[in-house]
Amino acid sequence: MSYHYLPILLQIAVVYLVAAMSPGPNFFMITQLSLAGRRRLGAASALGVGTASTIWAALAMLGLATVLQKIDWLYNGIRIGGAVYLIYFGFKLLRASAKRGETPVIADTPPPAADSAAHFRAWRTGLVTCLTNPKSCVFWTSVFATTFPQHAPLWFYGVVLAMISTLSAGWYGSVALMFATERTQRGYRRLRRPIDGLCGAVLVGLGAKLAAES
Repeated sequence: MSYHYLPILLQIAVVYLVAAMSPGPNFFMITQLSLAGRRRLGAASALGVGTASTIWAALAMLGLATVLQKIDWLYNGIRIGGAVYLIYFGFKLLRASAKRGETPVIADTPPPAADSAAHFRAWRTGLVTCLTNPKSCVFWTSVFATTFPQHAPLWFYGVVLAMISTLSAGWYGSVALMFATERTQRGYRRLRRPIDGLCGAVLVGLGAKLAAES
């Protein structure tokens, strides 16, 4: 490995982590699953986000993300689809927050369970939430346009993809575990309705903002 590539890898890692740590659709979706007492489902959804982040990074490397931005109807279709998805999440939380004693269900995830179907659905929720956010396309296109070296060796592409996958799953997995602790659960049970209402309002707002963008 050529050591002059290490600063570039570090720069990509820092930029990605800063973006990932900024509260957004991925964060609120994983947080809500974990707060609802579904640590394993929250972790599965974190893996889904990691998978989608790796896919977006790969598309940007291949130049397909740049092409996608130039195909208006396809880009806008993804944008509107993502907006509808977020608003749907948000309204489910708002409806749950208005009812006493009801535990919210995010998207199509079932009640807490250890079966593989439940984990697959949670993984799919994370995957779709991230893939339907066209800002991921813009983010990776801009990151690689400004940081990716020209004529990089093949191993560099593989290292970047592995790094993004690891950082994404690690960060969002940590979020899932953090919000699923017993202490956090006790606080959530006391304040479930306002927390769900706030998260629902934020997701609806993010969806509306995404839909309104041109």
